Amino acid sequence: MNKILKIIAVILYIGVLSHFAFACERQHVGKTDSDREDVTWKYVDLFNSYCRKGLFDSLSVRAGDIFAARSQDMDERLVLVSGLYSAQAAIFTDDYPKAARYIDTLSGMEKSFGRYPNLQAMLNGIKASYDIKAGFDYPSALIHLTEALNYYRHDGDAVNTCTALFNISMIYFFRRDTTGLKYAREAIGISEDNPEDTYMMCTADVVMSMMLLVKGDYSNARKYAMEARKIADRDGYSLVYSRIFMVLGEVAMNAGNLPEAERLMREGFGYAQHSDPDFYFELSLTWGEMLIRSGRYDEAATFLANTLEMIDEHDNIRYRYQVLALLSRLYEAMEDVPAAFHYYKIAAASRDSILNVDKDASFNSLLDLYEQASLQNAIRQRKFDMYIILSICVLTTVAGVFFFWLYRRQSRQNKELVQHYQDYMKRGEMLRKYLEPQKQKGSESADEELFNKLEKLMREDKIYLSNEISLDRLASMLGTNRTYISRVINRYADRTFWGYVNMYRIADATRLLSNLDNDIQIKNLYEILGYNSAASFFRVFRDEVGLSPSKYREEVRRLKPRHGQLQ
Repeated sequence: MNKILKIIAVILYIGVLSHFAFACERQHVGKTDSDREDVTWKYVDLFNSYCRKGLFDSLSVRAGDIFAARSQDMDERLVLVSGLYSAQAAIFTDDYPKAARYIDTLSGMEKSFGRYPNLQAMLNGIKASYDIKAGFDYPSALIHLTEALNYYRHDGDAVNTCTALFNISMIYFFRRDTTGLKYAREAIGISEDNPEDTYMMCTADVVMSMMLLVKGDYSNARKYAMEARKIADRDGYSLVYSRIFMVLGEVAMNAGNLPEAERLMREGFGYAQHSDPDFYFELSLTWGEMLIRSGRYDEAATFLANTLEMIDEHDNIRYRYQVLALLSRLYEAMEDVPAAFHYYKIAAASRDSILNVDKDASFNSLLDLYEQASLQNAIRQRKFDMYIILSICVLTTVAGVFFFWLYRRQSRQNKELVQHYQDYMKRGEMLRKYLEPQKQKGSESADEELFNKLEKLMREDKIYLSNEISLDRLASMLGTNRTYISRVINRYADRTFWGYVNMYRIADATRLLSNLDNDIQIKNLYEILGYNSAASFFRVFRDEVGLSPSKYREEVRRLKPRHGQLQ
């Protein structure tokens, strides 16, 4: 007889706050399992405390050590739980390659998860978190999230149904779309029906306050933020403070009380610096806005430049375009039109790379399926079994037709992406050849001379293929300092240092993948191109081209009969 542990996976703020915890309820178990189960519950309690205090490094070490030491003598549930916490801890700290390794390992443990469907639902939630934070893939995240939600609804799990609503709301918050308000309101209702779970009530208030900011309802946003703060102060939920102070600071700023806004946001930074980097970046956007409104332009320029550097270090393009947009507004306020336009162009390009029309369309279509799934769960509780089966068949047919249509449309768009990128590469090469004699005719500035030397190193010596390349090493090769060379790259390439390096690496990758006589395995490309991991290469390739490497090669081969060999 199987002994069941009802473990509720509370996965909060997918892609934005990225926090989860277990609310655990013991059920009767036999004496033979009691010792191992007691150990499992002790670790669950410990992991929960790490999550709620924001001690993600400690969580990563303890959970990771247990998962690495797994054996047949260990409680199977402890193995799964430690692996799930390890994966989420890696996402907390933006270590996406490590998170991918944990998720791959856990995905291979199908038999174990088959015995614990609640943990399988939790794994789906973690996959959704990874999809959003590592690849900004909202449609895929929504699929995983809906699978988890369907389990929770079928199981009558009101708490985790509420959590899934948080996730949807926060996706809308990032997209600055007030549609998320209805999900936040529903979550508030569920949390009010579960007053014993104060963490859930606190989180619901935070989510609602953030969605009300998007709506521009600052009075009610402040009301919910203050309710969340009251609970957090009483029960010690420090993880939510950075978001609470971000909301309160923005409310004060929009009320014209800039000194109070500054005080609140400074307090928020004190908590954000010790938690998920996303917390810090979200608060930084509000801080930068406050500095601009205060007329503290020099301070704003320095702060935003430093924030942009931190974002590049974390390779977090989700916030990069928003900081670039703020820089454009800053220089517009300073009446520096060329600089404002420069940052506007970069911001627009960065935004388009993660929020393109195709992803938006897929997201909205899949959200409709989410609504249908929620409706189907309500029907399941009220109708006869035969009617339920018929309804499921109808939904399955509709979903099948929809995904087939989506596949056909995606296939056409993939071909257009490949052709567009190939044309872009050809135009860039033609422009480079045209500009070369022009540079030789006239005198060059010191900046131009340095950039031309850099271009020579990249084109002829291909230094970008070294996995040891760095800004310091490049500066040493060119006899200058890292600050100067970074500024030159930003000015002439409209990219950061790593964006510039990745531009050359991905150009090489597309040439190799476009050569139909070259059967090199895609998983081996990353070493040739200078990346330290396959995950990093895949992510950068998708960001640059809009497709995965395998999909790019597939579309090139489809195009060959119509367009001939692509160069």
